[in-house]
Amino acid sequence: MMNVRDVQHPMLPQATEEELSRQRAVVSLRKLLNARVRSENVRRFAEEGAPAFAARHGRQPQSPDEIEQALFESVGYRMWSAANRAAQEMIWVSVGEPIFRDRDRMQAAAAALAGAADRKGSLTLHADYDPSPEIAGTDVHLQPGGYARDDSPDDIVAGAFYETGGNVFSFGQGAGKSDSKAGVIFRLLEERFGGFTPGRVLDLGCSAGAASAAYADRFRQADVHAVDIGAGMLRYAHARAEALGVAVHFHQMDAADVRFPDDHFDLVVSHNMLHEIGADKRRRAMAEALRVVRPGGLVIFQDVDTRFAPTDVHRVEKNWDTGFNGELFWKTYNDADLLADMRAAGFAEGSIEEHNVSAVSNLNRWYVISGGKPEGGAK
Repeated sequence: MMNVRDVQHPMLPQATEEELSRQRAVVSLRKLLNARVRSENVRRFAEEGAPAFAARHGRQPQSPDEIEQALFESVGYRMWSAANRAAQEMIWVSVGEPIFRDRDRMQAAAAALAGAADRKGSLTLHADYDPSPEIAGTDVHLQPGGYARDDSPDDIVAGAFYETGGNVFSFGQGAGKSDSKAGVIFRLLEERFGGFTPGRVLDLGCSAGAASAAYADRFRQADVHAVDIGAGMLRYAHARAEALGVAVHFHQMDAADVRFPDDHFDLVVSHNMLHEIGADKRRRAMAEALRVVRPGGLVIFQDVDTRFAPTDVHRVEKNWDTGFNGELFWKTYNDADLLADMRAAGFAEGSIEEHNVSAVSNLNRWYVISGGKPEGGAK
């Protein structure tokens, strides 16, 4: 199985040693901030923030909004917040320089791969497609131009930003090169679902296509499809898959409105999509996933592990991304009752499971919720 973060391909920008050095510096800074500074934020709340809030208001903070106010009463927390925001901005500067310097070559490579006579997959875009405004209008993770950026008919910048920026971000979070969100699902399929092997796979919110390509590599006989809203993201994802020699069919679609027949896929997956979308779209995406999965098939949503935060203070501290990192729906995700959403979408009570799964390196954990459609097709 390909390891998502150490695969080299011609769609990656060819960074100079100086540019790579700057990226390594950002990784080091982020590791320092996470291991030595952010790790103290809950203590700062107890020792600085909550007492300052109580002195100001005559009582302890109670609601999530008040806990957030109390966190910002701490000088140490404010310093971490400012430094963390600056480090996130530095990620995009460090990867943007090689991307824009190498953009012409990358776009030419993408066009050649997409137009090759022996191409394995496909790309379907729609000139009149209007990307979802709740995503398209936001620089998610502060990524310049956001996920739906599309500068020209051959643009691939959004995908290049996503993959290269994601590598720098992930290494700064402590993830190793062998960590793969798809790898988490592969292990879950082996351990919990008896080595379930799909013949048709749908990847919802595929972004730059790393997981999509991993599914196509793992299940070589499977028909793998992937959807996302951004044309630039999808051009990059398609070219990336072709460069890696795997067959993935990419489509410009919204996960809440996929244009596939009922009962069509054996496995429907998403990776880190739930925290990027609002409550209504999340529920519609769940209902669509159930509609298109076959009886006896599986639907698996993988996402960040913040839902297992031990206290309200930990959970609010993790909501920092909502206000400062372009993650409009981070708090919405953390506060949601996803089990209720799955039930409301039509998943049978007995089919829904929550999993707290370790990454390959065991440095990170992921939240996974799974469900299926009973044999016979009844919801």
